[in-house]
Amino acid sequence: MIVVVIPAFNEEKNISNVIKKVSSYCDKIIVVNDASTDSTESILEDYINDKLIVIKNQKNLGIGGATKLGIAKALEIDAEYIIKFDGDGQHSAEDIPKFISYLRNDNFDYVKGNRFKSSVSDMPFVKLLGNLISTNLQKIVTGNFQISDPNNGFIAFKSNIFEKINPKYLRNDYFFENSFLLNLIVYNFKIVEHPIKTIYANEKSSIPLLFGSIKLFPVFLKLLYLKNYLNVKINLSMGSSVFILLNLAIGTRLINKEIITLNQIFFLFGLYYLIEVINFLND
Repeated sequence: MIVVVIPAFNEEKNISNVIKKVSSYCDKIIVVNDASTDSTESILEDYINDKLIVIKNQKNLGIGGATKLGIAKALEIDAEYIIKFDGDGQHSAEDIPKFISYLRNDNFDYVKGNRFKSSVSDMPFVKLLGNLISTNLQKIVTGNFQISDPNNGFIAFKSNIFEKINPKYLRNDYFFENSFLLNLIVYNFKIVEHPIKTIYANEKSSIPLLFGSIKLFPVFLKLLYLKNYLNVKINLSMGSSVFILLNLAIGTRLINKEIITLNQIFFLFGLYYLIEVINFLND
């Protein structure tokens, strides 16, 4: 069964058309109305479609939180393939069959859209710059330099990946896709990118560029800690073990300077990055 999950917050202009577009390419559609304050709720209530399941959140969970709720429902109804499709009308539903083909015929576990492999001439400058910054931060944090456009909202995956991935490690905000990708890399799932064209209206970003860029760094710092925690827990990674020791050493140094020297901290720091470089060269 192919299930499309659509998180929707104040999408009165687009949600009806999005449902119509994806309906031809799936067995079920799950729309998660993330406490919309416009007429999204009434539109969904009036929409007649045997394929449609609507989940209404009383409290806004964020795009990641809404998506996780939709995924949980998709797993409950025994979906085999799950597609996350944004409710803003920017994706083309015609790409869905190709995404499913990667999963069904080419044995990939996860497919993600990549706007940079297609044309980005229509992408607003602020979005382009923000995506370039987050893409490079993602590459540094995960150690995977082959995958780009990590926060693209058009993704598809096999439902059985959640036999390993714990949803609690996926973020509830706009960095849901980044955290998802990080988990997939840790578990060595097979990932492929598909060039997509994104449809942009004349919208303006509600987040100032400087503020948005500054906000990225603490998010990716948290993702760096998550990666190393999971790598120690799941893969017994030597590099991540050194990373944990480095942080314990820094904490101990802050409490008592006589127990841990700066030279020991510098040694662990250098060892961690040496292992990261070796792992990168081996990949």
